[in-house]
Amino acid sequence: MLSEYRQRFTDFQTELHREDYLFRSGRKRDRETARIRADYSDLFKPSAIADLRAKLEETSQQRETERRSINLLIAFAVEGNLLARAREISDEIENCESNARRAGEGEVAQDLRAERLEMLRDGARELGYENRLAMRRELRGFDDEKIAGQARKILSKTESGYVNALSWLLPRETGVSIDDATPSRLGFLQGFTRFDHFFPRERMLGVYRELFLALGFDSEKQSNLTIDSEPRPDKQPQAFCSPIRVPDEIALAVNLTGGQANYREFLRETGRAQLYAWTSRNIYPEFRVGGDRAVIVAWGLLLENLPLDERWLMTTFGFAENKEFRHALAVLRLIGQRRAAALLDYEIEFHSGRLTTAAGPRYAELMTDAVRVRFDETARLRSLDDAFYSADFLRASAFEAQMREYLKTQFGQRWWASRKAGETLIDLWNTGQRYTVEELASMIGLGELDFDWLASESLDWVEGRTR
Repeated sequence: MLSEYRQRFTDFQTELHREDYLFRSGRKRDRETARIRADYSDLFKPSAIADLRAKLEETSQQRETERRSINLLIAFAVEGNLLARAREISDEIENCESNARRAGEGEVAQDLRAERLEMLRDGARELGYENRLAMRRELRGFDDEKIAGQARKILSKTESGYVNALSWLLPRETGVSIDDATPSRLGFLQGFTRFDHFFPRERMLGVYRELFLALGFDSEKQSNLTIDSEPRPDKQPQAFCSPIRVPDEIALAVNLTGGQANYREFLRETGRAQLYAWTSRNIYPEFRVGGDRAVIVAWGLLLENLPLDERWLMTTFGFAENKEFRHALAVLRLIGQRRAAALLDYEIEFHSGRLTTAAGPRYAELMTDAVRVRFDETARLRSLDDAFYSADFLRASAFEAQMREYLKTQFGQRWWASRKAGETLIDLWNTGQRYTVEELASMIGLGELDFDWLASESLDWVEGRTR
């Protein structure tokens, strides 16, 4: 039973990711994910879940790897079962959003989101869980309330420095004071084009090759990783990575427009793509794709944050006077962390049932207090992620900060130019998603994820103290 389920799991992931890649890369006008999910609906049936749980029961406690793999398959099946209950309304929301310009469509989508969330809440209870927080805790082993408590250190420890930095940066870059700013201004700030002439589009693929060559391997010889940089009318603007068949077929799609934002998103996706490309084919398929999402996010962050390193900027681009640029990126990075910490608090209150009619005002309050620009209630439902991305992003951020410090300690300040560092990364990438970021940190000798360290480092960067 188990080998057959694993094969079906693998085939489903391949078809789903291939379809996603074809659609988002502009090679296909319509996405056929509904058909694929219907073809593989047997993976999420109660009988499949029962069979997997029975298999877990009969597997000895000493066979830790086998039990872990089965637990991941159970999580995949149960989560898929829950989402399948709301598939029809999810498709309806997607249709609404794709036609968002029509009058009144936003309100319709909001009502549909509320209906969908209620359906998922009831579905989790029918599956035997008190709520979706309890479901995630039991299936994935993540205690989001504990993570939220740790992440509040980011909010308290960085408050004064963050407000001072944002109060100075916002007016200079957007012409709007912090008191008058809304989230749309943060989007404008994210682009941050003033230094884009240092990041020409013509050099993007060369920078990619040079980076990994310095780490000890020739990316041009990676036949399992394809970079799709061809422009197409319907291609998604943002770079993305599709793990079609891990590790044998990885697609990395990017629009080469240049500028710091384009470089950073490309670097982020190269980190994710290399994780998949170096994942061992000798581990179970559920360890290659379907494990801890924070692992994928963390390796992306490690490379996305390279432009915060003054040595890397100087060596790669000859960008010597980079202090203002790095300061702006440090503020943007801290915005992301504070936003995620506040959103996780909101998600916990929402899914635990503590919020009823006050969900909108509470969302606006938490987000405004954390980010320090005026949020309203508009995104109170749209911001809720099915897989609790905010928690995984925070865990990934803590791991990435400690991992980078480890690389500096072991291989020097210019770790990104060390072949030994490259060998270490490849060894870790080999494990795919076999371990959580907490387990990786313990294996390397980093100890527990340290949110105090993350907050201190983020504040140091914002206040111009280089570690």
